[in-house]
Amino acid sequence: MFNRLNAIIKTSMKTGLIAIMIAWAMAGFSMAAYADPITDAENWFNQLKTLKGRFIQVSDDGSYAEGDIYLKRPYWSRFDYDDPLETVLITTKIWLHVDEQDREKLTSYPISETPLGILFNENVKLSLDGITTTATTKDGIVRIELDKPTGDDAGLLVLEFTDKPFELRRWMIIDSAGAQTIVTFQNVEKNIDVSQRLFVPNNYSQ
Repeated sequence: MFNRLNAIIKTSMKTGLIAIMIAWAMAGFSMAAYADPITDAENWFNQLKTLKGRFIQVSDDGSYAEGDIYLKRPYWSRFDYDDPLETVLITTKIWLHVDEQDREKLTSYPISETPLGILFNENVKLSLDGITTTATTKDGIVRIELDKPTGDDAGLLVLEFTDKPFELRRWMIIDSAGAQTIVTFQNVEKNIDVSQRLFVPNNYSQ
């Protein structure tokens, strides 16, 4: 799962394109009032309906990108990279589509083979078989780690929330080879109208 998504990222970088992992920000609850941040994080995702905003993506090899994000839960998301990249990433219930518009090429991967499948389910659960999920709080930051220690898809998914308000500020993936990608979000608007047309990829075979 973790290696699959970072493999997509590395392949995209080699062609001058970058696939994305996503996080988003949403005002919510004070952690001081709750005893279980993992449950609170699950509730935070499940209560979110729609979202749009900006993302900044940085990888440990120095690659950098920005763009726009649109989300319509469950399942649907769209990530538009700024120029000079002409890339759009779209998720559905089944697929992660990477649309390289400048090359008129669409590549699709099963969403279940990436960490995005965990967060885009209809009912988000962060504690899963084969994955150790832990939460820590330090200096006003709540850090939730999903660690899959063995298998071809071994790796670490990290969600970092601010404490007050309880707000997801960034997402980080580290695969079994140690490759790391961090995405932060800003200028987020939530629970607004988002057109379903945004989540239909181009069909270049027509």
